[in-house]
Amino acid sequence: MGAKKTATQDPSDAEALSELELSLTILWNSVKRWMGQRSTEGVLNGLSDLDVFLMHLLVYRDRQLRANDLAFALSIDDMHLVSYSLKKLVRMEAITSTKVGKEVFYKAGSKAKSHYREFLEDRARFLEPALKHLNYGDYDLESLGQLLRALSGVYEQAARTAASAKGGS
Repeated sequence: MGAKKTATQDPSDAEALSELELSLTILWNSVKRWMGQRSTEGVLNGLSDLDVFLMHLLVYRDRQLRANDLAFALSIDDMHLVSYSLKKLVRMEAITSTKVGKEVFYKAGSKAKSHYREFLEDRARFLEPALKHLNYGDYDLESLGQLLRALSGVYEQAARTAASAKGGS
């Protein structure tokens, strides 16, 4: 009879994973700051980073989406935050809402599209030149995006597994 195998981790792997998590957290906060900084003037000023993410996702997808679809796409659990942000964007006339049966669908309006175009211009002016100086190793931006989405899936699965393991204890 074999001994039960226990999960052991190389300390250097644990340190590397901690560094990765720290780097991802810093990246996330920097992206949020970039998105929020872009919304301090103009027709749509005073937007939170979530407002900008939702509005830009609606422009980028270019179709009607439900609040649940938007929350799922951004991996947001707190629907109250998403609902509040969408209502704010509707009040600002950045997006429109249409009720179909019991469902409410949201679509980008002209203000959201204008904001997105300005964002793309600012990104081309301020962010893209800096990115050209980075060495990605064997990755390009597309493959880095794919890697980050894959990591998101790993973390999502680990969170579900941990939640069910703790719930069953």
